[in-house]
Amino acid sequence: MTQTSSNNFSITLNSAVYLRVLASLISIVVICAALFLVVRLATWASYPRPESIANNGDLWRALWTGFRFDLAVVIRANLLGLLVSICCIPLPTMASHFGWLLNRYWGGLILVIATWISIVNFSYIGFFDRPIDSLAYNGLNYGGATIWPTVISMDPFGLRLMTGLSVTALILWSYRKIGEEIIELISFVHVRTIPFFTLAILLPLMLLMLLGRGTISTFPLSQRHLTVSSETAVNNIVPNGIIALYYGYKEFEQSKIISPALDAEGRELFTAFYREPPSDQPLFPQFFTQTPSSPFLERNPPNVVLNLIESMGNALLLPSFNSGLDLAGQMRQHLDEDYYFKRFLPAHDDTQYSLMSLMVNTEYSSISYSRHQHIALQTSVANVFKKAGYRTVFIYAGFEGLSNRSDYLKTQGFDEFIGAHQLRELYPAMASSAWGGEDKFVFEEAIKQLLGNNERDQPLFIATLSVTNHPPYQLPKHHGLTLSPLADSLSERLQDLPAESLDTYRYTNDQLGQFMSAIKDSRLKGNTIVVATGDHAIRGMSYNPAERLHELSVPFYLYLPINYRPNLRPDTNQIGSHKDIMPTLYNAALSNARYPNLGRNLLAPKRNENHHSFAYHAEYLVIGETAYSKGGQGRKVTPEFMLVPNAINTENIPDRGQVYSQTIDWLTRFQLTNGPID
Repeated sequence: MTQTSSNNFSITLNSAVYLRVLASLISIVVICAALFLVVRLATWASYPRPESIANNGDLWRALWTGFRFDLAVVIRANLLGLLVSICCIPLPTMASHFGWLLNRYWGGLILVIATWISIVNFSYIGFFDRPIDSLAYNGLNYGGATIWPTVISMDPFGLRLMTGLSVTALILWSYRKIGEEIIELISFVHVRTIPFFTLAILLPLMLLMLLGRGTISTFPLSQRHLTVSSETAVNNIVPNGIIALYYGYKEFEQSKIISPALDAEGRELFTAFYREPPSDQPLFPQFFTQTPSSPFLERNPPNVVLNLIESMGNALLLPSFNSGLDLAGQMRQHLDEDYYFKRFLPAHDDTQYSLMSLMVNTEYSSISYSRHQHIALQTSVANVFKKAGYRTVFIYAGFEGLSNRSDYLKTQGFDEFIGAHQLRELYPAMASSAWGGEDKFVFEEAIKQLLGNNERDQPLFIATLSVTNHPPYQLPKHHGLTLSPLADSLSERLQDLPAESLDTYRYTNDQLGQFMSAIKDSRLKGNTIVVATGDHAIRGMSYNPAERLHELSVPFYLYLPINYRPNLRPDTNQIGSHKDIMPTLYNAALSNARYPNLGRNLLAPKRNENHHSFAYHAEYLVIGETAYSKGGQGRKVTPEFMLVPNAINTENIPDRGQVYSQTIDWLTRFQLTNGPID
């Protein structure tokens, strides 16, 4: 055989291999598109959704947009392998054989990844009510030893693991059979250079690049296309798992970027937020205000205890929600006796976000373990109390190193941080868990600190954070609980949660209730202010769309000794949020204390702080009796904290929530990029 004949024969065989690769790519696209469609429909069928949506175009638009994303991501993931096979056409036969094997193994890997990421995304939506996002990457900071027990504690874990293994085996078997059919059907191609190049290479490449963009318009598919409706349930099914993972990572990386806080930007935000321009003096101090002068508080500074309770959703405290099962436990008496705000929102659906929001007034959740972790912030809560003469203590049932909380909070002004390791030394009876220790000993240590403090020497500010009511929901051995059987209506709501989640919820409420009883039965009754709220509500339960605020809400419980109570009983039916907790405490406990002017005093008449008269959550802004979603749609709120289904006129959507978020963002950036601030 001549050299020319040999080259032509190689090109002919290599061209056949290229066509096999092209056919294999098409099979991967079809399999992935079918897989993603099944997962979307399963998500739609498995989780709460607005029933009325089935009769309009939102669902079909979500499925169509999702299909376009599916094509785009799978084609982009496999395009390089196709280009390699094209480049192998003029090379020796061995090269094209390598190209075929490369594409086949790579395609199999894509199918495995698509299967398992789809299952993870399905489960993530069930627990967080949103696809995989930056929170998942922030969670990696906790480490595998902590995350894994949490994941496997979910009731459907075993079923989903078996489903994943079965689907993976089925897909790989189908993929292998399809590959064998492709080899048998495309074994030899008679190549005529120009027609083959045009019909088999150029046109498919053009089509694949077009589908890889996802659109024929100027701009390719991007993150903005993921929102096709005002309904969360509809938007949740648009991204497949791979797309959700990709944009979650982009958000995570973007959150690390701290841009300079320009003075002109800050002055615009000040004017928009407070509805009056700042003076010509330095701007940063003007974002602070001061509590009134009080000779009584100066002579009698109270101890202040802020309890942040893991997953303390308000819905489970309501007998009407629990079908008569009282999960408030020993805390019920105190909820009935003291101030209890039921229409209340957390800053976020994540512990770290809410903790940073409450403790240092920032939405940079990763700040505690970022390169900015050693910068002390003037917006820190502990800083305000220290300047007022308080000793500050943080007591945490979890491990000190989680998110670097111990070192960071001490940087932010806490004199002492007591975590699970120290609690274990102080209380040898405390058992360890995946996240740390037992809530019981957090409250015991808080009482010990309060009673051991010299009564009039130096007042205490104590913040606590519990962990027992967190997956994997391990109930301490010596809990002493007696729980009634669950009503069917409550059991049906558990969705992805094990029944043990209600046990740990009740356990922590019992421990908190015992702590409050100990306060009231001691000399601390007359000089200790106590607050309790949830870092976020319990996640993974089933709610209908109208219950969204109900689903997110946490309690705000406040105990004030008689001499520290306001003259007029506050309106506990008003809607508040985490941003209002510290201004309320500052005004109840401190005289002439300077603090960030970012929330309202819930004990004062609402007319006194009009620029703060809204509640803020990362997804919602509530003004008056209207809740606005992040997308801008406004809905009336019922007294039960439910959303009225029909949307109201939103032509003049208030911008206060956006301005609030931008304001605290500017304050954080200013402190991080301008060095120490006096």
